[in-house]
Amino acid sequence: MNCKVYTFVLVLLLVASRLYVQPVYSLISDCDETFNYWEPLNLLLRGFGKQTWEYSPEYSIRSWAFLLPFYGVLYPIKAFAEIQANWNFYVVRASLGLLSLVLEWKVFKEITSTMTLEIANLWLLYQIFNPGWFHASVELLPSAGAMILQLGSINYALKYLSTGSTSNFIGSVSFNFIAGILGWPFVLILNLPLCFHYLINHRLISTVRTVFDCSLIFCLISTIVIGIDSLLYGKFAPVAWNIFFYNVLNADESAGPNIFGTEPFSYYIQNLILNFPFPTLFFAIIGITHWRLWPLWGSMITWFTIFAAQPHKEERFLYPIYAYISLSAAISSYKILKFWKKHLPLAKLVKFSIISLVILQATSRIYALVNNYTAPMDVYSTLFDRETNSDDRINVCTGREWYHFPNSFYLPDSHRLKFTKSAFDGLLPGDFLEDESIFTKIRSIPEGMNNQNLFDESKLWPLEDCDYFVDVVLESVDNEDAFNPETKEQISWNKVECSKFINSEKSKILGRTFYIPKFVDHTLQKHLPKVWNKVHHSEYNEYCLYEKVAV
Repeated sequence: MNCKVYTFVLVLLLVASRLYVQPVYSLISDCDETFNYWEPLNLLLRGFGKQTWEYSPEYSIRSWAFLLPFYGVLYPIKAFAEIQANWNFYVVRASLGLLSLVLEWKVFKEITSTMTLEIANLWLLYQIFNPGWFHASVELLPSAGAMILQLGSINYALKYLSTGSTSNFIGSVSFNFIAGILGWPFVLILNLPLCFHYLINHRLISTVRTVFDCSLIFCLISTIVIGIDSLLYGKFAPVAWNIFFYNVLNADESAGPNIFGTEPFSYYIQNLILNFPFPTLFFAIIGITHWRLWPLWGSMITWFTIFAAQPHKEERFLYPIYAYISLSAAISSYKILKFWKKHLPLAKLVKFSIISLVILQATSRIYALVNNYTAPMDVYSTLFDRETNSDDRINVCTGREWYHFPNSFYLPDSHRLKFTKSAFDGLLPGDFLEDESIFTKIRSIPEGMNNQNLFDESKLWPLEDCDYFVDVVLESVDNEDAFNPETKEQISWNKVECSKFINSEKSKILGRTFYIPKFVDHTLQKHLPKVWNKVHHSEYNEYCLYEKVAV
């Protein structure tokens, strides 16, 4: 099979993954995505949604400009077609997948042009069979958007490093500006090594002109984004600066990212191991010795170093360097495979082994994520099957499982999410105003919001006023949880729909993170029972929708 046939197969897999498999089956891995992005988008389109403190005009550290392109995609569909609300969710995901697909294709073409088709094919392989990219590229998060837009920056950076062209340098920087100003300001750091490369390789007069051009582009993008956010918030709202000020300049023991938890350095190592197959990570480390692309590796290393040093760590903080890891791995593995070509039969075996391991590990991880963690999406979607024509308000409640709520696109128009008492003692999201103009909804300062994660009792809803309840069938604490799925005291409830959901605390590391075929599991249990049972075991709970019994 020649390289062009490989390319054809890989492109088909890329299209299928980005436009169908990921939008439909990928999990929602972070409640920040739900409450800080899907809920405000639902407000723009359908007039209601949960509101976090970040969207209070008092703090304004989330950008409405970031959401407007997706609203622009959904509004014509809503105007001219009647679709079930959760289809809006899938349309946005498919749009993100399409953007990723287009920019990945451009990077592929550039690698083919400036390097070789073999390297480009390997890069596509590592992109497709990449568990981290599988869920991140369809997430409605600034870090995920920045990850996708970095593809555009990498594309032009490769052009620039091959030609020395100033226009390509500006193109790379411009993509980074959009990712930083519209999405996540910290990604501007990724520009620094490439800017240093330009500085040491161009005359001073050329550098001055380029700085001027880049400054104009930066100011133009900033003006547009700040203008949109300021118009909607009803005040001057430089969101990117507000994010930097909150997370860096104004961070202390009572405010800032650290109040949401801290992790050791090993946290990111563990995340990389879970989100990339072992060969990809191994080759990525070796690939940074490819000196011609040192500005790209400099960006990757700088990013990892800075964020590994921060006490507060989250998986999504590494998203922007995912494509760099795939590129480094592709270059390195190509060189190693080329070395083995002197011994053709062995070279084929090595290549087959690498590709097989990448595909098997990535598929195992992706299947486990879908199988173990998508129960909330399955359960909430059944509400549409029970929808009636009544205009009465239906309250869908949840307690300790509040952070697994997918988003309000999974609720019919007459349904609203409510939170009941649970052991959670942090700040829950509130509600955007309804029956007001969109400007009033956005500009009104909600009560009980704070940036210190302090509990506010006004966010809770009485259990007796709930029509549905969503919970995991697991022992609860009666004096903390308003709803007990095992006894269902006080009010009578019927179990309507359930789906299996992994019990992470009672499952072993391999059982919850990778899918192991049954015949492999049985074989290892038979021959290595003590060792295997220490690392592999899966235990599931029922994730259920309950309906109040009419009296």
